[in-house]
Amino acid sequence: MVSLIAGYEYDIFISYRQKDNSYDGWVTEFVENLEKELDSMFKEDITVYFDRDPTDYLQENYDVDASLKDKLKCLILIPVISRTYCDPKAFAWEHEFKAFVELASKDRFGLQVKLANNNIASRVLPVRIHDLESTDIALYESTIGGILRPIDFIYKETGVNRQLRAKDDDIIDHHHHVLYRDQINKVAHAIREIIQGMQASPATEEEATTSGIQQSPEIPKPEGSETNTQEHTPPELTQSKVSKRKRITSKNIVWLLLVLAVIFSSAYFINFRTKVKWAKTEGLQETASLTADGFYKEAFELAQELIEYIPNDTLLISLIGKMSDTMTVLTEPPGADFYIKNYKDINGDWDYVGATPIDSMLLPGTSFYRFKMVLAEHDTVCGALHSFQDTLSRKLHKKDDLPKGMVFIDDVLIGGKDDWGIKPEADLSYYIDKYEVTNRQFKEFVDQGGYRTTVFWEHHVIKNGDTLTWEEAMTEFVDKTGRPGPSTWEAGDYPDGKDNDPVAGVSWYEASAYAKFRNKVLPTAYHWDNAVGWSLGPYFSFSTAQIIGQSNFNDKHTLPVGQKQGVAVYGQFDMAGNVREWCYNESTVGRIISGGSYDGPTYMFTRWDQIPAFNRSHLNGFRCAIYPDEKIIPDKAYESITLGNNRIIEFDSIEIVPTSTFEIYRNQFRYDKKDLGVIVESRDSTWEDWLMEKVSLNAAYDDERLIAYVFLPKNASPPYQTLIFYPGGYAISSKDELTNHKGHLNSYFDYILKSGRAAVYPIYKGTYTRSTDWPRRKSHEYTDLYVKIVKDFSRTIDYLEARGDIDMDKIGFYGHSWGGRMGAFIPAVEDRISLNILVAAGFASSRAYPEIDEFNYITRVQAPTLILNGKYDSSFPLEGNADLFYDLLGTREEDKELYLIEAGHNFYKRNRIKPVLEWCDKYFGPPNPLVVDQ
Repeated sequence: MVSLIAGYEYDIFISYRQKDNSYDGWVTEFVENLEKELDSMFKEDITVYFDRDPTDYLQENYDVDASLKDKLKCLILIPVISRTYCDPKAFAWEHEFKAFVELASKDRFGLQVKLANNNIASRVLPVRIHDLESTDIALYESTIGGILRPIDFIYKETGVNRQLRAKDDDIIDHHHHVLYRDQINKVAHAIREIIQGMQASPATEEEATTSGIQQSPEIPKPEGSETNTQEHTPPELTQSKVSKRKRITSKNIVWLLLVLAVIFSSAYFINFRTKVKWAKTEGLQETASLTADGFYKEAFELAQELIEYIPNDTLLISLIGKMSDTMTVLTEPPGADFYIKNYKDINGDWDYVGATPIDSMLLPGTSFYRFKMVLAEHDTVCGALHSFQDTLSRKLHKKDDLPKGMVFIDDVLIGGKDDWGIKPEADLSYYIDKYEVTNRQFKEFVDQGGYRTTVFWEHHVIKNGDTLTWEEAMTEFVDKTGRPGPSTWEAGDYPDGKDNDPVAGVSWYEASAYAKFRNKVLPTAYHWDNAVGWSLGPYFSFSTAQIIGQSNFNDKHTLPVGQKQGVAVYGQFDMAGNVREWCYNESTVGRIISGGSYDGPTYMFTRWDQIPAFNRSHLNGFRCAIYPDEKIIPDKAYESITLGNNRIIEFDSIEIVPTSTFEIYRNQFRYDKKDLGVIVESRDSTWEDWLMEKVSLNAAYDDERLIAYVFLPKNASPPYQTLIFYPGGYAISSKDELTNHKGHLNSYFDYILKSGRAAVYPIYKGTYTRSTDWPRRKSHEYTDLYVKIVKDFSRTIDYLEARGDIDMDKIGFYGHSWGGRMGAFIPAVEDRISLNILVAAGFASSRAYPEIDEFNYITRVQAPTLILNGKYDSSFPLEGNADLFYDLLGTREEDKELYLIEAGHNFYKRNRIKPVLEWCDKYFGPPNPLVVDQ
């Protein structure tokens, strides 16, 4: 085979474990799709080595010879990293991955390549098909000498974490989900950038060089600069007196400086040593805790302080890699001053980062910022960025070049050009209004005959299924007094003082006519979403809570456009809230409308809605767009859209089985009591506030062993009140033992234990070290797995009963996220639970079989229940999900509470402590005080 660069055997070498391809041919499918993508992207033929032929002998048991080494002479290695790849005993790891790293590190290009945009990329391009254990990540990073930054092919939903397949694109029902075809495209683009970087590199054989220190030339003194000390001596002093005086002064100063130096250096040294000690103990522990809980911003800020004292600490370096992301910032033209500040910090000062291009700017992971780009004689560009973005790129326009009041949207569209069948060279850039159309602007349309000029009304007006003539329609489009204008106006004018409020009370037809009046269009739903930032993928959705928090929701009226500071990615305001905005596309009931309104539910920002095009609600507004070249926009962008949102639950669709059926369902969780077979695996009393025991016991099914971690407070006496914890989805994706999650323990348990109560953390079937391949939600395998999980919980209570130091009348369920959902399930089955605490709770996005469907269980929950939810939780939207969850709880009204927090799905421990402990105090009473033996 021939590589694009002389001296290399192949362009790409695919490395993988054979078992990752033997079950469903995932690697073969990946390679075939990648080759198709490369064929469409490169003019030249790209050569790929992939061990698809078993007779080639590059298998797990092959004795490596020189032939493999020749094949490894390639430009790029793509390791397909699974749960078994990072294994020093594995053939692929030892003889392909490590061998390539060694070869590439020594060749003329080296392992790192400079790209055309001045970024640096590794010639190892990892593709990850399953979440990894932290030990695997550490092994990879130590071998490669850098951070693992893979392109992920992982399909995730509750209870599922497996390889993403091409066919998954046809069953994905959420438009923010990662798509297989997009990931293939990302791999191909990365390959192209690396190869182009290598082709453009001036790399040659290393030449011996010498270097030395150039001495600074002696600076000549100007003429006449020589001075005579004697001439400047005061006449009353003799030379001897001057010398003596100088000696005394110098001596005193020297001694004084020495004393001060000793004092200050001693103080500095003592203080520095104190800081180093703090950094290595409390500082690192707090950083690890914050990182484990996902509070990357706080962890990042603390890490910046620690690095001053322990810059080479391996744990700190590892934590920084986990908590931070790097970003390249580019502008066209370059040279713009780039500033950022935390998204929530509206009135804070801007932090200057530098002039573009900026390479590898380090940001806290999953953080959200405002930014601005300033360049002389150009319009300032502002917007929002998420730290996960690899590159932030913006085009800067000369002043007055942009259409007035609009922002420029770069050459992107959700799904990418391939998804839309568009040629790669096509320019999809467009413009969208920076603000919603205001009353003042719409008044110009009215005053200039907008309702009297037929040319602006391009579409047939349909009301209740009947097509109206233009004259009939104009008699309908009137204000409160019967004059032409929005339904919220009077006497042909808007209310006083509302000049800059968004126009409200317009139908789709009126919005479309106004757009025509301005030589603009209504954006398609896809262009509207793209302008918000949905094209950035699912990670951006985690930032919606911050945008919503700076937008006009939960109010009684509209506000002037831009008064709220909820800026979107490209610099538009009020995409969330204020008024909902008409889009072009038809739907099954009318037209698409987006963004939500001032008195609507916050979750409407993240989804499309549909209403009749004739609807003139006081909530309806719009903004306009301009497409420089409408001919290249695919027809698909204008097509009708059929809606559905699996996060919002329609109450009428719920059917709850009768009690007789429920009892049958409940019986599936019963089991024969057998010997517990308890073994205390370890006991750790080094914690300041609690004792931790790791125990194993016989599970209620098969011959499996159940592991449980028991935490006993040191400031109380038995019998202990006890909370049994149920984790979030992170327990499925991580294989680490709980003892490696000290930060997690600090976050969820420390305040429980410090209050004098015990806590238990079972390792449920399918989580952590008991991980398994999770089946799809609506399957009998999934049902069987859930039955085992519930039995694990009940078996844990069996064990607590046998201990003798637990108050069995005061056992509580304590769940987070996934565990919050299970709070509608397990307490309905397990009668020994007398208290229920759910942190982030709601219904799943898809339904399971009836025998394990939460709706058939939640109405049977009787235990006093506290729910703590974020107001802007996009996983469990308050309206239409979390509120229904609360309403359906069978708990008596006086014994349940929905405690709302100004946050999204994740919120600080400090927001939980007070309500959780007060709930325990209310229903458990105070713990038993510590009795000290005399």
